Amino acid sequence: MKTKVTEDTFKFVERASADLYSIKILKGRFKGVIYTYGKVSLNEDKESDQLGVNFQYAVEEGNRRYPKEMLNKNLKFKEFLSKILIYILNEEYGQYDEYPTTDIKENM
Repeated sequence: MKTKVTEDTFKFVERASADLYSIKILKGRFKGVIYTYGKVSLNEDKESDQLGVNFQYAVEEGNRRYPKEMLNKNLKFKEFLSKILIYILNEEYGQYDEYPTTDIKENM
C-alpha cells in the first residue's frame, strides 16, 4: 500500500462513549475505519541513530471490506496506523528549534 499520509488522509473524531479522540481514515483501502490510539512509546536506538515507535490501538469500527476483527490481525493496517502516528507526531512536535531563544534576560 503506497498511500502517502497527508492532512487529508484522516481526521479526528469525537465519540460519545469515549473520553479520547478517535481517528477516522478518509482515504485508501481502510477508508471509513475508526480507531483510537492507546499507549505510545518512543524507543531510541543510539547505535543506528533511529527512533522506534511502539503503540497500542483499539479499532472502534471497521468498514465493508475489513471488519473490526480482521483489522486487529492485519499487519498492513498496523503499518498504516504507524504512518499516521508518525505524521501526527511530526506535525505536533517535529517543528522545533534545536537551540531555542528566549526573551528572558538573566541577571548576573
